[in-house]
Amino acid sequence: MPFKDYVNDLKPYVAQAPVERLQSELGIAKIHKLASNEGAFGPVPAARAALSEDLDLDELRRYPDSAAPELRAKIAALNGLAPENVVLGNGADELIRLAALSVLETGDNGVFPWPSFPTYVAACATTGAEARPVNLTDEWQIDFEALHAAVFPSTRIVFICNPNNPTGQLAPRETVREFIAALPPHVLCVLDEAYAEYASGDDEPEGPQLIREGVPNLLVLRTFSKIYGLAGLRIGYGFGSPEVVAAVDRMRSIFNVNALAQRAALASLDSQAEVWNRVEHVKQARTQLLKYLSLAGHKPLASRANFVFAEVGGRGSGADVERELLKLGVAVRELSGFGAPGAFRVTCGSDEENAFFGAAIDRLAG
Repeated sequence: MPFKDYVNDLKPYVAQAPVERLQSELGIAKIHKLASNEGAFGPVPAARAALSEDLDLDELRRYPDSAAPELRAKIAALNGLAPENVVLGNGADELIRLAALSVLETGDNGVFPWPSFPTYVAACATTGAEARPVNLTDEWQIDFEALHAAVFPSTRIVFICNPNNPTGQLAPRETVREFIAALPPHVLCVLDEAYAEYASGDDEPEGPQLIREGVPNLLVLRTFSKIYGLAGLRIGYGFGSPEVVAAVDRMRSIFNVNALAQRAALASLDSQAEVWNRVEHVKQARTQLLKYLSLAGHKPLASRANFVFAEVGGRGSGADVERELLKLGVAVRELSGFGAPGAFRVTCGSDEENAFFGAAIDRLAG
């Protein structure tokens, strides 16, 4: 079959196998999954109620409301914006690809820090454009000078993940502002703030504020997958000017966000107290994971997301650590696919899961 060269060359994102399959293959009764940055507690109570009470399953034969006006209006109001500033996606991941489709052609290129989220590579490649990664600094921070130097006349899109996945590092607000302001007008900046809620406090991400100020050529991404615990329903959202939102919206499939996802997301937005309780839990969990990793001889980074990145201490790779921990009943994520083969990432789980990880990483070190 004569597929396009860039399709044949594309390396797809490889998700970790479901826990049930891993348990069966390894003969382990229970695996604690701390690999995919999912929320530790599942849907908030309001979303659980919305998915179980007065749900007419017969209505699932109908297509969902493609425009989702109520959800878009509520997201907009909570962020001081208009519905015309909001676009919905089948997870923020889909919006990354739709943004690329809206601006990239063969011969163009997209720029992004590296290591970072592999979907940026795929989003460029699936349009036939060049993916142009820019190395992080030796301290695993985004090198904004180098990033700016990599923007050429052929560059049409720049992706910035903040906090960055997989490192968990947060870029300073003013640095992000200055970088976006200095971009040429032909470049769309996608500011991926999937972990923004976990970065609350000093210098927390301010994507919606930039949109309120009318910053052009900017798409800010958020998600219900992490803090709201709805990863299985696949729903994310983006903010931008009406022009940017309309362009990205034209790229999506007609019914890209299903009815249950819309229902759960709408209910979740009324649960801000629960959200902040989860943020506080993650802050405590990060402290514990940092301690466990350091005592085991690894080199973790202080994180502003719901995970902790660690360079492998001593010999071996992130894949070695992932494999050995899996035998002990813990799934973490090795990071060769993210551009950091000598590192691994651990998601903040429940208290029980975090304690289990601590015992396992200590046992591995011994």
